[in-house]
Amino acid sequence: MARRLWDPPPDNSCLKAENFESEGTFPNGLTWKVTANYNFSTKNYELLARGEFNGLKAVFKKRIKVLDVSDYLLFSGNEQTVSLPRLYGEKSPSALIARDRRIYVKGLFTVGGNIDRNNPEVDWNGSPAEWPAEFGTIIQGDRIQFAGGIQYMLHSVPEPNPGQGNLTSMLAPYSNPWGTPDRTYSQFGPSSAIITKDYAKAVTLSEQVKAGNAGPLSLPSVANEIYPIALFSGTPPLQAWSASDNGGYFNNPNRYSIFYYSYAQSNNFGIRADYTCFTRTGANDKRCSNSEHFPRGFANWRKDAGLEGVLFTKDAEEIPSPKMSWDNLEALEEDAKQCGTVVTNSTNPYSDCDIWDKNFVQKYAAQGAGITCGSMSRVNLDSLALSNFNVADLSDPAKKERLLRRVVYLKVPSEIAQTNARGLLMSSIPNDVARKNLSLWVVSEQGLALRGFQQDTSSPLNSDPARMREIGFNHDLSTTNVAAQKASIPLVVLSPEQVHLLSPQYQPLTPTLLQQYWPASGGKIRPVRHNLTDSRYEQDGFRYGYRKFIINNVSLITSSKVSATTPFFLRGLWSGPDSSANQYPSNMCMISLGGNTLEPKPPEAMIFYAKIPDYHSQANSPIPPKGSNYYAGDNTYFPRAYYPGVFQKMRDTGGSREESEVYFTGIRIHLDFDSAAPSGKRDLNVMLHEGVEGRNSNPASFDLAHKTFTWDTNIYYDNRPVNTACTPNNVVYRVPSIWGTTDPYGVVPSTNNGRYIFIQSSPANTYRDVGSIVGVEQPILEAQSN
Repeated sequence: MARRLWDPPPDNSCLKAENFESEGTFPNGLTWKVTANYNFSTKNYELLARGEFNGLKAVFKKRIKVLDVSDYLLFSGNEQTVSLPRLYGEKSPSALIARDRRIYVKGLFTVGGNIDRNNPEVDWNGSPAEWPAEFGTIIQGDRIQFAGGIQYMLHSVPEPNPGQGNLTSMLAPYSNPWGTPDRTYSQFGPSSAIITKDYAKAVTLSEQVKAGNAGPLSLPSVANEIYPIALFSGTPPLQAWSASDNGGYFNNPNRYSIFYYSYAQSNNFGIRADYTCFTRTGANDKRCSNSEHFPRGFANWRKDAGLEGVLFTKDAEEIPSPKMSWDNLEALEEDAKQCGTVVTNSTNPYSDCDIWDKNFVQKYAAQGAGITCGSMSRVNLDSLALSNFNVADLSDPAKKERLLRRVVYLKVPSEIAQTNARGLLMSSIPNDVARKNLSLWVVSEQGLALRGFQQDTSSPLNSDPARMREIGFNHDLSTTNVAAQKASIPLVVLSPEQVHLLSPQYQPLTPTLLQQYWPASGGKIRPVRHNLTDSRYEQDGFRYGYRKFIINNVSLITSSKVSATTPFFLRGLWSGPDSSANQYPSNMCMISLGGNTLEPKPPEAMIFYAKIPDYHSQANSPIPPKGSNYYAGDNTYFPRAYYPGVFQKMRDTGGSREESEVYFTGIRIHLDFDSAAPSGKRDLNVMLHEGVEGRNSNPASFDLAHKTFTWDTNIYYDNRPVNTACTPNNVVYRVPSIWGTTDPYGVVPSTNNGRYIFIQSSPANTYRDVGSIVGVEQPILEAQSN
């Protein structure tokens, strides 16, 4: 049963078998027989095992409790740290809202954000919190366990530059001069996490943050549920290393010391963080807000927050986590052959070169033009024939308890697209009752992409620039009236690889385009364009900018190697400006053409703006032609910092946004995969791809010496004249850092731009009984031998 993930086997009608048995004989002559009865209501197996050896007979009776995939909102059964970050977007909550489901994280759970506080005071008395903007990190569940503890994310404390009031003296005991190791850590902020058992409150607060409204909830109404910045009492500045676990805690955000300042001497970088409490930097040093370092403080806050019996750390038993293996996948493939379908060969495939993949980039740099690009099979769920499937069974009340999971088993890299505004499988299963009762499992060995549907094709370039356009997968976009929306299909996606999300407009990077835009020779890639100037996005990222991707009623079962912080990979162009310095030289390099000199846009620095050069119309130009959506309607000058103009247009009206958003209504389960591989099979514990965001590819794979930039501001890097070669030795910090004198990532092109804020909510109440995942053995009920 374990190989089947504890789901009952199918009978001859492809319904769940209520009674079944297995028997055999071991080489030593011991014979055995096990009969099983499955209780559809309790999800319990009652097993009767009989054995005989040399005339000795034994009988055992026991039960196994099965946990359904739908029992958890998030299950992370590995030691990896799971984070719930929230950066800059004051109207973009980051949430885990589980309703009556559970959250389990075996490792450390961290939270943190960086929302703007309008009037920070430069003292230890604090300043008024921004309501509701700072309170959009929301965690809610029926039972929440962070077995490795919970804390706020840590932040460095660099020494402030001179001329910023008394900040230098205030932070002197804690800060480190530029170019030296960290002395202490502060914590991310301003942004407070709200942990609650109240589903209605969690949903209300999430919507309130999105709207930016002062009510109906108020800061006092959530005050007890604010996770403390320090789990001990005292007066700021608090110091974790000298604190005792006195049972107190500090969670009044109006007393938090939020400082903004410049640092790094003439590099003039900027920082914003919460300096209420400090911790030393050793791996074993106590952290201000770590639940395991100050257990009495945590216990008292938990009690005051009304979370006793709801929120646990290591004070509750560890939840058993299965390890997925080829045996499990083969069992699912057997189910697919009998009661689903197996896709062995690609259908209507397309070639897409994985420039976003760190492994591909390194291999391509070394191998050059002879590399083989990936192939994606297009899978049309409506046209797939499921074996022994009668759609009428889905609407038969007498068969509801016995409906079997239906498996689509994909042996090749595949894409599944929603092509109807109302959802998936609209032509084959239009009835809402039937749709709710189907449990569809899509199992992918090699990788899976989900292509969404977009109903509203208006552009922020032309109207309503503050609003992100919505893309849906397994979601009805035809109406905003929830009661009128078509039911989503209860869908389970299982893959050892990270699942990718594609816009409906996404166009692949073909081998021809790879050679045109990303030529490689001599062990280096010498790009003509990069992801931010790629004309494949003319009707995609250039037109729509930041977007909201909505995934509805989906369970994701994936490897613990896949980050539980960013479980999906947004492939393509979804995000623009970030908070780094190296974005500026990188972007300017990538719009340049050797032998040509850019003209400035007075009085702006040319690292930020330049006049669109005549080579925009040349063959294989590094930039899109005039009139492209890239320029956001300006036919004279580049958009700021050489990003597609739609991003800045949306930022100008929609706040300091840096990311798109993924709204995931469903379940996530992160498990270890077994390294053991049968002959001819791959190691499931080694991922085939490693998605890389922005400029984070290995700098050694690229050579941008054929491109040029200028640096004409007095911050970050040493000034450079026009037409300076884009080589690492030319991107020089004004004052050397602890990492060195140069910034190699200033001459690395963007290979993917898909940063996003993640919001996960519980699926609908009807999303139940979608298939088993864990079996928990109960004590033996009876035993007899003679």
